[in-house]
Amino acid sequence: MNERMIQWLRRLLLCAAMVNGQCSMVNVMAQDDLRLRRICSQAESDFKIGRTEEARDTLLHYLNTFKGAIKRDALRIIALSCLSDYDEQKAGEYVKLMLEEDPYYSVSMNDPPVFVNMVNEMKAGKTAKVTTASSMEESLDEVPVPTTLITEEMIHNCGGRNLQEVLAAYVPSMNLIDCNDDINIAMRGIYSNSQEEMLILLNGHRLNSYATNTAAPDFSMSLEKIKQIEVLRGPASSIYGGVALTAVVNIITKQGADVDGVKVKAEGGNHGQIRGDVVMGMRYYGLDVMAWLSGYSSRGERRSVPEEQWGKPKSYDGDTIDYVTLGRSGSRPTYDLGVQLSLKGWQLLYNARFSQVRAPFTFATTATAYDYGKYRSFNGITPSFATSSQHADLSYQWSISNVECKAAAIYDRADFTQYQVFSEAPGTELSNALGILDHNRTFANGGLSRYINGQEENYGLQLRAGYNYALGSRHKGSLAIGAEYSHFHLEDLRYQLGYDYNKVWEENPDFSKNGRGHETSADASLQLKHQWRSLILNAGLRYDYKRRTDDTEANELSPRVALILLRPKWNVKFSYSKSFVDAPYLYRRSNLITARLEGLNPKLATQLSPERIHSWQLSFSGHNWAKGLNFEVNGFYNDATDLIMTNILRYENAGKNRTAGLELAADYRQPRFSATVNLTWTHTMESNLMGINFEELKPYPNDIDDNNNTPAIVMNTVVKWQATSHLRFYTHLLFESKQRAYYTDLTKLILYVQKNNEAVSLFNEGRIDEVAIIVEETERIVTQVIAKKDIPARAILNVGADYQIGKLTLGLNIHNLFDTRYDRSGMNTALVPQQGRWWTASVSYKF
Repeated sequence: MNERMIQWLRRLLLCAAMVNGQCSMVNVMAQDDLRLRRICSQAESDFKIGRTEEARDTLLHYLNTFKGAIKRDALRIIALSCLSDYDEQKAGEYVKLMLEEDPYYSVSMNDPPVFVNMVNEMKAGKTAKVTTASSMEESLDEVPVPTTLITEEMIHNCGGRNLQEVLAAYVPSMNLIDCNDDINIAMRGIYSNSQEEMLILLNGHRLNSYATNTAAPDFSMSLEKIKQIEVLRGPASSIYGGVALTAVVNIITKQGADVDGVKVKAEGGNHGQIRGDVVMGMRYYGLDVMAWLSGYSSRGERRSVPEEQWGKPKSYDGDTIDYVTLGRSGSRPTYDLGVQLSLKGWQLLYNARFSQVRAPFTFATTATAYDYGKYRSFNGITPSFATSSQHADLSYQWSISNVECKAAAIYDRADFTQYQVFSEAPGTELSNALGILDHNRTFANGGLSRYINGQEENYGLQLRAGYNYALGSRHKGSLAIGAEYSHFHLEDLRYQLGYDYNKVWEENPDFSKNGRGHETSADASLQLKHQWRSLILNAGLRYDYKRRTDDTEANELSPRVALILLRPKWNVKFSYSKSFVDAPYLYRRSNLITARLEGLNPKLATQLSPERIHSWQLSFSGHNWAKGLNFEVNGFYNDATDLIMTNILRYENAGKNRTAGLELAADYRQPRFSATVNLTWTHTMESNLMGINFEELKPYPNDIDDNNNTPAIVMNTVVKWQATSHLRFYTHLLFESKQRAYYTDLTKLILYVQKNNEAVSLFNEGRIDEVAIIVEETERIVTQVIAKKDIPARAILNVGADYQIGKLTLGLNIHNLFDTRYDRSGMNTALVPQQGRWWTASVSYKF
């Protein structure tokens, strides 16, 4: 045997020994974890039979060895043992340690009243911490702007089926809207075609698309994986840059130690809803593993079309279409898949999601029923809004003296599709009204559609550092700095117009060429928090730079300043902040394509600038003024400019919104009962939310100076009642006041174009007397182009119940119990009927 073979054999034996050693180590860790569980379980059994001292001594002996959920349970038993010895001071110390281990621990029916009160009072005493508001850990009292914390228990209590419904139930000033194409939500009266005005994060990492700015709060964001949701109510560009225009929603996932096993859940409902969830997690010493998988599909609710409201549309081939389908998920199921690993400062997160939402009606402003099954598919996607995305980031956190540092590398990839049906009927008049060329080749036929598809990719680097300081005994604070670099690339963009259901207009290669491109962004931020006695100054400043694909530059400076007065049972906050969101890449490139459709020079395409908002807020919070009662009152004033609106096919910075409002949030908690209430009043003083800018309509004002498709008063009440140790009931009551919807009535617009053309023909023929009659009729029609529809006030009641048998839980959830019929609207959207009574039955089991 030669020397080289001997060396390879030694290496092979060494690798085998190392693998065997690693496997043995993992096996030892697993056996040790099981042994610690048995020790804790045995101590709990001893405590229940009166062997209090033995149980406490055992747990204290192993306390530094316990981790995660085992340590939390051990601290609970120790605290209970101290209470049994009437030592409330010692019990309080261990309850505090327990809440530090798990700030969101919920008491049970079996806990004694003294222990329950102690836990609730400490939780009311601001033990819970959030990181979203200042990019550093702090209590809710210390955050610079109003922040809503939604716990896992609260998510369950409201019966929300997706993130949109959970946010609307608990966050003041957030309310549901329906833009027909996608799941959407408004914040303080500001919204867009899809959800692109709020930043949605997963463990602090952006989920919003880099091409469209969208992140729909839909069924592709599993609720079962969530430990808590931190919602920053107000502009937050001083920390997060673009997209954080109106709010920031940070989804915090559970840790493996929180799950400590495997939980499976299955649901089925009356409208073909099928949902499955698997959450698994564990912690072996320093290694924490968390994974989840969720899937959802629905055939939707079939609803008859009222002829007096939507007419009696027929398909292009003559079939009558007398129904629409609400809440259908699309041809492929929605899913959310993720895994998170944490070890000694390192964290790896991977998340893959897919969502597909089918619009019940054609293009938002036409809003007629259509024959979904007759339209062709593109790459397996039928008419719908669909997004497939992948997110990965690797981060490392370390400390140097009093400096906490964190670095992260981020990668995102997504495929998005916007496949909309324009009209079942021929659209010659429609194309005339929109100024589209070559309409005789395409729009003279029916079954009209538009298909947009793109693939985006983004990678970036982040660096954060925080320093805590103390200046004597009365001054303390923290200083945080951050920097970020990202590179975005749109690999391809398809833009096709379809007709006759399954035919397409030959794709113009210039469309794809105009769509492709890349952009580079960089930013730097500085955050200061300084406390002198009970007064806190919290200030931040961030500079954002973007080099756009057309070689133009965007430069934005985003400041924030807040003053906070802390008292033992109340606090007052006053803050100012300025935010922005750059015009989405897809909007800017779509304007180029639309210019070509209209026969214009691309250089004349509408240029888009960032949207901006200035916000002032004043809030007062009280804690435990009555036993178990906490509340917050917040007043706000927003001044938003350059809001991007849809002018049918074009996008324009045509919107403005000057709004003031009052928000009230309160919660009351007792061992067997809890109630959460929020009430919002919003008043719009100046608004231009239509963006109608047709040359013919310029003499007519488009300022509406009113709440646009959002109610003035919204109230949510969520109540939970623990009837027995096994049975729990919960309800959610939503009240929305009367509101008015504004949108472009394309029928009137087309009629206006027809009459205008008729007047021109009569004039050319010298029939002047008849021209005057047509002009008078035209002037009457043009005032009706902007439709105004009142939506009555409504109250929607959702109810549910759970029954737990050991590790098995049976559940029933009913949405819209009384099958209330009502409508919503959105950005330039005709009225859209909402879902009636939907119910689901569920079964879950914890292994």
